[in-house]
Amino acid sequence: MRNDLATAALTALIASLLAWPARAAATAMGPSPKQVGSAFTATSSCGSLSGVGVTWTVTANVVTTVVLTSIPTSCIGGSLSLTLVDSSNTSLASAGPVTLTATTQTFASLTGAATATSVAGGYLSVVGP
Repeated sequence: MRNDLATAALTALIASLLAWPARAAATAMGPSPKQVGSAFTATSSCGSLSGVGVTWTVTANVVTTVVLTSIPTSCIGGSLSLTLVDSSNTSLASAGPVTLTATTQTFASLTGAATATSVAGGYLSVVGP
């Protein structure tokens, strides 16, 4: 009798272990398909921005207006953005994007507050035309 009880207990244990993967498979979620797309487009430069002149107006020690000059004519029609940074390369103020219509661009509205003494550099970006 004791042997029958041990056999029954062992059989129940084996049956439950074999049933566990089936139970797990029955409740498992199937993969959720996602679509991944990619594209390639050729890009070209509208010209070198290293010759662009940058001047700004300061009011109460804050840069309020930035004027960019000598923008390459091939950039006209592109979307121009400007970011002023400090010596740690931290963004202080930004402007744009705006569509270039001439070789001179004035930004009279900046997002952020750059003090005249904190500006150490700037980044220009032209996308397009």
